[in-house]
Amino acid sequence: MNNFYHKIAVASVGIALGFALGANKEVKAATLAPTINFEVLDYSNDGVGDSVRMEDNSYFGKVKIGEGRLFTEFNIDSFSNDITRVFLQTQIGYLGGAVGEFRNPGSFGLFGYAGNGTGDLSDFGAGELLSSVNTSFSYSRGDFLSIDVTPFVKQLASNGDPFAGFGFRVFNPGFVELGGDSFSDYPVTLVVETEPVPEPTTIFGSAIFLGVGGWFKRKKSNPQNKAKSQA
Repeated sequence: MNNFYHKIAVASVGIALGFALGANKEVKAATLAPTINFEVLDYSNDGVGDSVRMEDNSYFGKVKIGEGRLFTEFNIDSFSNDITRVFLQTQIGYLGGAVGEFRNPGSFGLFGYAGNGTGDLSDFGAGELLSSVNTSFSYSRGDFLSIDVTPFVKQLASNGDPFAGFGFRVFNPGFVELGGDSFSDYPVTLVVETEPVPEPTTIFGSAIFLGVGGWFKRKKSNPQNKAKSQA
């Protein structure tokens, strides 16, 4: 009979751990505004940044001289290994192609790098290619973009990097405006989904409580078992 109550106590602990580990599993999402938006301009088209132009946090501006690469950086210092998914979101404000303006470049790339919260000339060539967007036929003015950047941001958070930087570059001569002033309700944002980790005190507190409950049941049953054995 003692073994029976022992099994109940063990099962109770198992149930406690199961409920504790299963609690607070609701995924939460945070939408981050950029810490900084800026352009790095290359007036001579030699692949080297010549100047940095700052933009406000509502949209990226236009550049019509030389090559301009758009950049945005987000503070991710408050996130750690609880990140589950991350999306960079914006909207196409304009695609080149009209008479007298730059043509549609056909595609542009999204590059990721470890940022520092400021606009630097060195950012012009920084980053690794995370994704490419074909603008030839698939997209048009006003279309919404949501690009999965989960592995890149999770790695930055794991490394302890405080800023996630993203650069937009066209692959061919042309013009793309993202989150433009005509679409100020759709700035570039970073959506970070997280899954809370259960607190150790919750797990062990529940386990100990139910474990002790099982122990009291065993102890209470001992006199009864002893009386039965003596009878």
